Amino acid sequence: MTILDGLSEIEYSGKTRVVIGKFDGIHAGHQKLIRTATSHKDSLKSVVFTFTFASEVYLNNVSRILTEEERRSKFESLGIDYLVEYELNDTTARMEPEEFIRVVLQQRLHAAEIICGPDITFGYKGRGNLDLLKSMESETGIKVSVIDKVKYMGQDISSTRIREAIKNGNLRDAENMLRG
Repeated sequence: MTILDGLSEIEYSGKTRVVIGKFDGIHAGHQKLIRTATSHKDSLKSVVFTFTFASEVYLNNVSRILTEEERRSKFESLGIDYLVEYELNDTTARMEPEEFIRVVLQQRLHAAEIICGPDITFGYKGRGNLDLLKSMESETGIKVSVIDKVKYMGQDISSTRIREAIKNGNLRDAENMLRG
């Protein structure tokens, strides 16, 4: 697995399949997205696009589920080719969603396909969403594949829900949601 900062271009002449997310805990839902990206037997390289832990100020995410080393190790064990860790700061946080699609996904990451959940948000103030990605498919040539949320005990799994389970001492529930 090659680790890149968010402003680097992937030095690969082919196309990629990109999964986008915060990936705080790499829970069962995240693992489903990643396994979808890595399970194809084609020439596309798999990319996880996520944020650095230094971006916590912008993401309002103070308590981590995994350390940076644990998270990287988990990504590697899931067979990712490239891990892009993007720092959210005053400049990058102001990137318009259309610019993110054209510059980051299309030009730097050479995306042929984006794999995401139905609630994806990105770009300035989270204005980018699934509808925008879909509306730009023909312009960019980037296919959008939506993966349904994974549920545990009838509710969507989320990092927030896992943190809450840990806070309340429900370690078995947290562990079950983290298991892929």
